[in-house]
Amino acid sequence: MTHEERIQLARDLCDRMVTCYPDDVILGGIYGSTARGTDTAWSDLDMLFIVRDESQVVGKYFIFRNIAVGYQVITQRKLEELLSNPSLEWPLWMGVLSVLKVLHGDTKQIQAWLRLGQSVPVEKFEEALEASLPELVVESYGRIFSCRERSNTDDVGCAVIEVLFEMNKALCLLNQRWVTHDYYQGFVDAFSFPKLPEGYKELVTALWSAHDINEIVAPAETLVQNFWRLLSDEGVNVKIYHTVDDLPL
Repeated sequence: MTHEERIQLARDLCDRMVTCYPDDVILGGIYGSTARGTDTAWSDLDMLFIVRDESQVVGKYFIFRNIAVGYQVITQRKLEELLSNPSLEWPLWMGVLSVLKVLHGDTKQIQAWLRLGQSVPVEKFEEALEASLPELVVESYGRIFSCRERSNTDDVGCAVIEVLFEMNKALCLLNQRWVTHDYYQGFVDAFSFPKLPEGYKELVTALWSAHDINEIVAPAETLVQNFWRLLSDEGVNVKIYHTVDDLPL
């Protein structure tokens, strides 16, 4: 499928959604490689529809002529809640909105939603980061050492990738910024963030290309230590419990 064919598919699908749900769809568009114009013959098609609060329309995924096609559906109220109350989903939605190519609706509304997401007080991002940290980096980082202990060369690469992606999510909240690409390019997006662990670019680049456990452990240790040091320097409270009685139930 060519870029032009994929764009036409998106337009046709958007037109059909608006025709089928004329009272529901507020805005519809495409994001990802198709929106950027970097799609290839094998690229998928990502679409987003923002609907009225009472709408029952749901997102779907399907295969169209051997191409993966999917559209997400979210109500305006839910979107604005996610933008106003940062969580690990905040960077995702800000990233999608920032690259969305509108096919139906008022493009000015996109800028209004982006301003809403950017108007959140710093304190809310700090709270969201502190709440999210227990599920980020710690478990996946420990798995690197478990792989070394078990001589498990098959899984160590996956553990590294989890560490990097989870750390990038945390850095988005810390910086109140977002990335607009998937996979390695998402780290490249983050290289320009003002608040990063020391040596972030060089360590991420080295870990992404490393395959041998002995090549992985040392830079992983350095990166994670620098990550926690950055959080501490920024005043982020990383709560570590030492007795069962202290655990919040």
